[in-house]
Order: sequence, then structure tokens, then C-alpha cells
Amino acid sequence: MHCLATPPDDGTPCTYRRIEGVERLERYKPGGYHPILLGDILHGQYEVVQKLGFGTYSTVWLTYDQKRSAYVAIKVCTADAPLREVEILRTLTKNQTNHPGLPILPVILDDFELQGPNGRHQCYVTRTARSSVAGAKYSCCFEISVARALVAQLILAVDYIHSHGYVHSDIHLGNILFRLSSSYDQFSPKQLCKQFGEPRTESLIRLDGKRLPPNAPIYGVIPAWLGKHADQVRPCEAHVLLGDFGEAFNAKTEKRYGNDCHVPLPVLPPEVIFEPEKSLSFSSDVWALACATWSIFGMRSLFDGTLATQDDIASQQIDTLGISSLPCKWWTEWAARHQYFEETGQPHGNRTVFPPLEQSFEEEIQTVRREEGVEEFGEEEKAAVLAMLRSMLVFQPEKRASAKSVMASEWMMDWGLPALKCLRRD
Repeated sequence: MHCLATPPDDGTPCTYRRIEGVERLERYKPGGYHPILLGDILHGQYEVVQKLGFGTYSTVWLTYDQKRSAYVAIKVCTADAPLREVEILRTLTKNQTNHPGLPILPVILDDFELQGPNGRHQCYVTRTARSSVAGAKYSCCFEISVARALVAQLILAVDYIHSHGYVHSDIHLGNILFRLSSSYDQFSPKQLCKQFGEPRTESLIRLDGKRLPPNAPIYGVIPAWLGKHADQVRPCEAHVLLGDFGEAFNAKTEKRYGNDCHVPLPVLPPEVIFEPEKSLSFSSDVWALACATWSIFGMRSLFDGTLATQDDIASQQIDTLGISSLPCKWWTEWAARHQYFEETGQPHGNRTVFPPLEQSFEEEIQTVRREEGVEEFGEEEKAAVLAMLRSMLVFQPEKRASAKSVMASEWMMDWGLPALKCLRRD
């Protein structure tokens, strides 16, 4: 077992020299992250091999299960994290059903608690993912059969979740994860690190020059890259999981309001911007599902969140989908509209105006795919994709397509499900 930092001189809050690509180090305090080092043995059986990632309320580690001789992922929650995720996942995955969306959800293999200097931490064990879809498509496109299979799996997963009364509430490419093949279980931790590279670490240094406190690790671990770039992913490797149910809720028994929506700006549904005091439901997932679909088919997001505000995103949504479909009440009550539009609804000439959806599809998906040398969409499939997206990207939540209707869409029937059949054959 590795040693943590030595006791500090006093109990003052610590600030640290920033380490690029790791969790917020100041959260190593009571109520925050549990300090973990490479080689630690968790719960008497899980050897920490690499870091896979982190979030506001957790760190995620690749570990070797010494009892099962298999690699698993362990999510170690902060001591102040909401503890509903395990319960929700157990509820969703306990049913014996033939629904094809069930295998796309993570199955809890084990759960336990760690008691540490920052409190009590819920931990749960799942199969290992190798990378997120967001990481894979950073600068290239998926081959068209892979893109179809990814989108189809995501649609199936969302329909399954909704059919059981839950809203995921955090659908984006960072939470769609490629599975790690069980063939890697034959590798020892040393062999696995040789395959994917040794862990990268950087020492923690307090800005005041004092010794590290006992509730912080002596170094930060930069998350490992175990994946492939989008253009290298083969159809047989396109099996994914929809992860991170930390924001999920039961739409029948719980209320979640727009003010509490924490999705990235590019996938923010318009009702969060225009009616933040109203409760969210399944339709907010459908909007995010449409945005994820767009990003998987192309290279960039449908809406650009770079240095953007919620009002910037709203103006992009109106540019792309048309002002005629925006509810009048939203328009008249939108205080920032004069920054982007004339009173007639025409965009101001002094700003970047986003093209309509159909034009964006041609420029941002078809043209990009041609330039990247990957197959583009044929005219029939293009029309089916746009029809599906149009039904999902409706401003008014109550008029938006349901996941069930997306499942029955022409694109899903004629292109999505056939791609999944090929995936299973491979």
C-alpha cells in the first residue's frame, strides 16, 4: 500500500499548483474525493492500474480484480456525492427483458464503501470501458456503418430507460463509452501498461510551499487513453455503454427543473433556457439524443458551445431550426433577443448566423465526410436522418418526438437496426 501525504503544519485550506487534465485538486478535502494511488488494493481485491477519468463527484479507475482475474472499472464517489446512481442502475438492469437497449446499460458487478480521511465513499464496480465516443472523434469521422451502429445503440438505450420511467438527464458523447474487450483479461497489469502506456503522474505541490495534508494524494494521475480514433474503429468494436446515471431521475416520482440541468451547453434543451422554472421530462433526453446523433454522424456539434452563454445557444437554435417554430411566449419574454435579432425576427448583421438544419447537414456532415475520405449519406438516408432529427429538435417539449417514435422512425428501421444486425454478426 502506498503512503499518502504527511500531516500538514496547520488546518488551513489547501490550494495546489494546477495539473492539466486531472480533477480539481482542492476537492481533496472533507466531503470531497478519496485519495487513491496506483497500486492501491481496494476492498481487498481490486488493484488500481490506471485512471480512466473523473467528474465533479467521482474518480474512475481501471482495476484488476484479483479474485475474478479480470479488469473492471471502479467509480469512487466523493463523500458528498448523491448516492442514487447505484440504486437507479440496479433498478434498470435487474429486469429480465428482451429489450435490446438493456445490454447498453452498465451492470453493477459489486459495490462497497471506502472510509478515508475525507469521509465515507460509495464505490461501484462495472465492466471496463476503453474510451468515450467524444474522445474517439476528436478530429476525425466514424466510418458510416460504425456511426449507424453507435446511434442505433444510443436510441435503444434511451428508449429502454424511458420505458422504465427514468430520464437520464446527461446524454452527451462523453458519457457514451466504448467497451474494453474481455480479451485484455489475459494481460497482467504490467503487460496492460506496456500495451497502452505507463500511467502519467505529476506531484501535488501546495502553492504556499507547506507539506501536503493527509487527505490528498502525493501525485495526480492523468487519465489514460485506451481507445482508438474514430477512423480506426471497426464495426466489430462499435459496442458501447451509456454511462453516468448520476443526474438520472424517475419522472413519475421526482421533479427536476431546468435550473438544475447540468448538461454541456451544446446539448442544452431550449426549455431550460426559456422556462428554467418548469420541470424536465423525457423530452429533454430526446433533444440531447438528437444532438449526440448529429455529432456522431459528423465531426462537430450541431450547436457551438465555445465561449458561449445560454443566450448564444438559444440564438443558434433559432437560426438552425427557424424562428417560426419558436413559441411566441418564449420570444416575447426572452430579454436577450435584441442582442441577436431585429424585432422582425431577422438576425442582426453584425454576428455569425448559423445556417438552417438542412444546409448545416450538407456543410458540416456531408462535406466533412467527403473531405475526410469516408462514405457520406445517400440521398434517401439523408432525408430519413433529417426527418428524424427534425422530429426530435422541436422547441416545445410536448411536441417533440418520444424515444419510442424515434425507435420506429424510417432511419432506424432501414439503416439503424440493420447496422446493429451486422454488428452482432461481427
